[in-house]
Amino acid sequence: MQDRQHERDGLGEEHARLLKTLHDGGALEALAGLQEQLSIARADLAGLTARCETAKKLEATQAEIKVERSRLQQNISRDLAEREHLITETNILFQRFATALYGSEREAYVDISALDTSLRIAPHIGGKDSQGIRKMVIFCFDLATAVIARRGARGPDFLVHDSHLFDGVDERQMAEALKLAEQVCDEEDLQYIVTMNSDDLDKAVRYGTATDGLVLEPRLTDAYDDGGLFGFRASLPLAVARLRGDHSPGSRRVLRRW
Repeated sequence: MQDRQHERDGLGEEHARLLKTLHDGGALEALAGLQEQLSIARADLAGLTARCETAKKLEATQAEIKVERSRLQQNISRDLAEREHLITETNILFQRFATALYGSEREAYVDISALDTSLRIAPHIGGKDSQGIRKMVIFCFDLATAVIARRGARGPDFLVHDSHLFDGVDERQMAEALKLAEQVCDEEDLQYIVTMNSDDLDKAVRYGTATDGLVLEPRLTDAYDDGGLFGFRASLPLAVARLRGDHSPGSRRVLRRW
């Protein structure tokens, strides 16, 4: 037992001497620094490995999305081909309405095409771009789609526009648009309802929009304390025009709210 104890004491002294030698020479600190750097490198490696796996999954997902987009685009293109007659009919109507407003010298069409992310529907009327023309593009397109839907029994028998649609529109075009709506409503058995400032309606009348016999009673007004519409009072006089096509002739109406 004494021999073993003597041996352990000798080994302990040798261990202490070696550690002192390492410490005095800086090797122990260098070893600790290398171990710390190794831990950091291992952590960075784990992070990079995780990011690489995420990137691989994202790349695979993007490839799947690309394939799915291509498939959807093909389906849309196939559907458009099957509905080519409706697209042609829409373009014929749109061109007719645009010609009624601006004449035959302006190009007018509706571009309907399949994109990789959506269906593109772009109605266009040629000429200098302006707010008024853009509004009339909407008017012609809405009227054309209303007619198509009505003919196919896939939509209501009326079309409603707010007064903002005629903001910035030339008075002549405004009058022509109202006359066109009246004509189309009569042909297709539709109703066209539009709200507008009463002074704008007066301007349209001066350019040939007939309203005789088309005013519906009663007239609503906020000129008195008990006036207004559903308890609300307007700061500006408004007019509501409704051009109505019915089975009996002469049933089109214009409702004006003063």
